[in-house]
Amino acid sequence: MAKKQKQDLFRPEEFDDDRYDRPSKSQMKRDMTALQNLGEELAALGEAAVREAGLTPEAEDALLLIKTLTKHEARRRHLQYVGKLMRACDTERAREIVEEARQGRSVNAAEFHRLERLRDRLTDGDDDLLQELFDANPDQGQRLRQLTLGARREKVSGKPMKDGRALFRLLRALPLPEEN
Repeated sequence: MAKKQKQDLFRPEEFDDDRYDRPSKSQMKRDMTALQNLGEELAALGEAAVREAGLTPEAEDALLLIKTLTKHEARRRHLQYVGKLMRACDTERAREIVEEARQGRSVNAAEFHRLERLRDRLTDGDDDLLQELFDANPDQGQRLRQLTLGARREKVSGKPMKDGRALFRLLRALPLPEEN
């Protein structure tokens, strides 16, 4: 008896249909999670940011409701609902708002750290920096000198940094030179 030839298990024409053009189920889940996270971040920015995002009224209401939900499971389900509503919206403006807020936080943090370094240099005894700031801000120079000397005394004696905090606030209000 003659052996039967094996039939091809997969015929190339089977792969030419359109059913493989849509995103995978995993990709759809990733997109859905991204929309939920976007909605959560946008809601955390407040009502003005939500209204500015240009979403549908239903999506806006759902985003504003997120802050009131405290139970974990209720919040999770509601975020899924927000993701579903946001699929029908153009989320480009919402993404821009969230990104601007992220950039603003990083700029604020960098400026905060810069001011801390300046204050630390002043309290550690950098008299050249003190003179430079005094010359740049003659109207606030005397107050700057007083706070710097007070902060140095507090640091040496181990007292709480009352003058150090006041020095930080003064530095924040002054136009400062660029750091080396």
